[in-house]
Amino acid sequence: MDTRQDIHLSELKNVTLRSATAGPLEEEIQRIIAAGSREHPLHLLDLDDLVRKHLVWLRTMPRVTPFYAVKCNDDPAILATLAALGTGFDCASEAEIRTMLGLGVTPDRIIFAHPIKSVQALAFAKAHGIRRMTFDNECELEKVAREYPEAELVLRIRHDSDRVLIALGKKFGCDARGNGRQLLARAKQLGVSVIGVSFHVGCGSLDADCFYHAIASARSVFDYARDELGMRLWLLDVGGGFPGDNDKPIDEYAQAVCRGLEEFFPDDKDEVFVLGEPGRFYVGSAVTLLTTVQGKKVVRDEADNVHQMMYYINDGVFGTLFDWLSLREIKDLKRAVPLVRKERQHERTFPTTIWGPTCDSTDIVCEDVEYPEHHIGDYIVFENLGAYGMTFATNFNGFPKPSVQTYIKEDMWNMLHTIASKDWKQKTLTFFEGILEKAP
Repeated sequence: MDTRQDIHLSELKNVTLRSATAGPLEEEIQRIIAAGSREHPLHLLDLDDLVRKHLVWLRTMPRVTPFYAVKCNDDPAILATLAALGTGFDCASEAEIRTMLGLGVTPDRIIFAHPIKSVQALAFAKAHGIRRMTFDNECELEKVAREYPEAELVLRIRHDSDRVLIALGKKFGCDARGNGRQLLARAKQLGVSVIGVSFHVGCGSLDADCFYHAIASARSVFDYARDELGMRLWLLDVGGGFPGDNDKPIDEYAQAVCRGLEEFFPDDKDEVFVLGEPGRFYVGSAVTLLTTVQGKKVVRDEADNVHQMMYYINDGVFGTLFDWLSLREIKDLKRAVPLVRKERQHERTFPTTIWGPTCDSTDIVCEDVEYPEHHIGDYIVFENLGAYGMTFATNFNGFPKPSVQTYIKEDMWNMLHTIASKDWKQKTLTFFEGILEKAP
């Protein structure tokens, strides 16, 4: 058993243990609200939700080993929990690699998944035995060949989703049938080992079938490498882009991935190790944000009717309510809309705009949404804030980032301390399913 993981779990701060019979986390939200308003925003991190997502992944995509994308949310409790569960980790920098090594994660559970790496970062990876890494161009290939010839390279091809939160193909990825083949040939000339193919359809893909077609494209690279260059590729990285909000199930995406693997990479044809780089899927629904109304403005029309309610809260788009729409206009995506709590669902609503705390006029959380009237000191709650909110947050205007309070049921916490990383898949299914099935 890897006791280093136990040590790191034990050292986590602000972890509240809940009884095995405790109800949903909404009860904790009500307790916090009843205690009075807060000066600064608060993130409630639900580790039970994180473990549930892990089990969903194992059940729906059993062939795909999850390598969690550290950049999505690097909260120590999230990383330590996933390390204990035995997942791999997608790291994009020396700092992220250093963090995971510090948690006792072994090099074989890390992929350096940034196609462009500094010479210093390559030296760090080499010194610590991080061999798997991505590339997508000849300059990077030659740099790796010079600085780290023992590396095991994964060719990143471009396959963009047409409907996606953040498109990545403009920045990373090569054409599978064009310069991708040239890069394989050049790697062979340089004597550098290419072990597989990766792709990323984009962050927050709204097109599940894109994964199926991307797997088909990767198959063409595998076949070319074998038939034309005599190279055996054995790793397929299906990237990220999976939904993670509590109202967005992964089933359609998992079915597309499994269908692609069954058709293009059947078990009995190749011994191919398949991994994914989920971030949003694991943590999107794990965080609830509690904000406080610090100011209010009522805008009335000429007849003295309420035209707009405006609230000024203590978190905003320069904090953890980052405005995704500023990146790309997609009809299916909305700015953060606050939760209408159960006790207020039957109250009269008004057209509402919610502003963040800064002096910047672009700090608009949401506008023209129907919402019950609130008052200064009241809480406004936002769900599904686990993905990228904290890692993108700034201290613009001197406003602090939210503090984080972590919750987990006591029996789950105890089990995390006893599970070993080896045989993690079977042990996770055996130990945790029983606990979750008994949960109210």
